[in-house]
Amino acid sequence: MSSSEIRRIPAAETRGLRRAVLRPHQPPEAVVYPGDDDKDTLHLGLYAEGRLLGVASLYREPPPYALKAITAWRLRGMAVEQGRQGQGLGAALLKACMEHAVTQKGTQLWCNARSTASGFYRSLGFVPHGDAFELPGIGPHHLMSRNLAESAR
Repeated sequence: MSSSEIRRIPAAETRGLRRAVLRPHQPPEAVVYPGDDDKDTLHLGLYAEGRLLGVASLYREPPPYALKAITAWRLRGMAVEQGRQGQGLGAALLKACMEHAVTQKGTQLWCNARSTASGFYRSLGFVPHGDAFELPGIGPHHLMSRNLAESAR
């Protein structure tokens, strides 16, 4: 990975990459997520060569399988520019998200991972929960999570 910088950005700045990479055939409002403007929500942008090449958003939200409230964060809207995937940019963004969750006393990070990205998440310590499921208009996904205790070390 070339020299890059990860920094907090407003929700609106995530939406171009979210749409281009994650929902190119959907209307612009499809990349405006519930909780985008919550005070606890974190939006990160990865910049290299003076351009925004990756985004990720982190929401304080328990996973659907939790029977009680846990200190969990949800990763959502993670996207790296087409042609720049596989260069470590997504891993850098995900690690920054995990670090933020740990500093906020988070114990778990979870996401609905596209089936095509499940290997990426597994390589970073995420485990699947249950069977694959279909998100209409988007495709097959896996609910995945990672315990953040090892991130604190």
